[in-house]
Amino acid sequence: MMHPHSMSGQTVGILGLGVSGMAAARALAGVGAHLWLHDDSITPDQLPAGAQRADWQAWPWDRMDAMVISPGIPHHLPAPHPAAARAAQAGIEIISEVEIALRARPAARFVVVTGTNGKSTTTALLGHCLSTAGIPVAVGGNIGDAACNLQDPGRDGIIVLEMSSYQLETTPALRADIAVLLNITPDHLDRHGGMTGYVAAKARALAAVGADGLAVIGAGDTHVRALADGLRQRSADHADAPGLAVITPDQAPSAVHNCAALAGSHNAENAAAVAICLRHLGCSEDAIDAGISSFAGLPHRLQPVTGTATVTFVNDSKATNGVAAARALTAFEKIFWIAGGAAKEDGLGPAAAVTDAVQKAYLIGAAAEDFAAALDGRCPVTLCGDLETATETAFADASAATAGGHGNATILLSPAAASFDQFPNFAARGALFASIAHRLVAAAPATISGGAHA
Repeated sequence: MMHPHSMSGQTVGILGLGVSGMAAARALAGVGAHLWLHDDSITPDQLPAGAQRADWQAWPWDRMDAMVISPGIPHHLPAPHPAAARAAQAGIEIISEVEIALRARPAARFVVVTGTNGKSTTTALLGHCLSTAGIPVAVGGNIGDAACNLQDPGRDGIIVLEMSSYQLETTPALRADIAVLLNITPDHLDRHGGMTGYVAAKARALAAVGADGLAVIGAGDTHVRALADGLRQRSADHADAPGLAVITPDQAPSAVHNCAALAGSHNAENAAAVAICLRHLGCSEDAIDAGISSFAGLPHRLQPVTGTATVTFVNDSKATNGVAAARALTAFEKIFWIAGGAAKEDGLGPAAAVTDAVQKAYLIGAAAEDFAAALDGRCPVTLCGDLETATETAFADASAATAGGHGNATILLSPAAASFDQFPNFAARGALFASIAHRLVAAAPATISGGAHA
């Protein structure tokens, strides 16, 4: 665990007692900070020694040194939580759990990964490749474990942190030896006051890189290209600018073709970003290839879950916006596509324009009718209402379409929408899809296929 000794004896409020809030509480309790904890709904089973759970209004605001806020709680826009508003009014700094970990001053080098899409896969792939290469590594932040819960791998090690825009806004001490910014497309705009604020939040990752560090930036949208241009200008004007590497999919090591979990050009771009980082960190090409080839992927991100001889079920429930879904739709042929949920501001976005491989779309949730309108004339559509109906219908259609040796098909859950209309989160949606798929495959009649796969 990371222990921020510089905060010993301070009085700190912690707003939000989920994974990150409790990790911050334990780290601060370990250095003797005076803790006041509040959550609007969660009641933890056990509090760190000396911590007090109290309504935020009862906190000792006159002697508060800092407030740690969980990423899901607004500190500014669209309207701050009342405790955050009180802290801002009193001039109390509002910081993230990641900030607490950084104040522990770990000896390891830092790689920070962000972007609207692909950051979790890129973070996990980089961590896997470093581990495969025998380099001590700790991975966390917005994926896996909270930053405070990580163990410092030491001077010869690397800490890889996935960071959301929310975390970037509240981590003033952020530093990075490498910062990866994959892409920026519209998302969470209410929390940032529009696209300008969202881009500014993501750009904080680049600002954290020192003169001897490296900024790794995508090239797939105008926002990241503008940030890359700005960094080039900074390099021309100032000697202390970091290095710059621009990511393109054709830079991916050939080993990406041996990894089923990295299908699609977007994952080639993720792999290219990882390879750039690994080379900067001193890894050999053989080590890079070994790591990428052996990557098993992440749940709910283009995850093959089961299948028959001709039909494969792929769980891409994490694709909660049109850009992510569009990338999935270009990764397979003969797709039976399940989409829908609570739509983002741009609806299907670019996913509506890349339906050449889609045999039919099976639409669910609150966005079903709007998505059907967007897909009119682009591909056949059926309104299914719920995920079970959609999956069963898609399997029947895909099985019929591939019967008698007519190729293979993919049933793709790539919703292009959030899950909150029907599920608590994208993971619950993906888990149900996988469960339905396993049931359907188990009940399907056995088939014998010949040819190249015999």
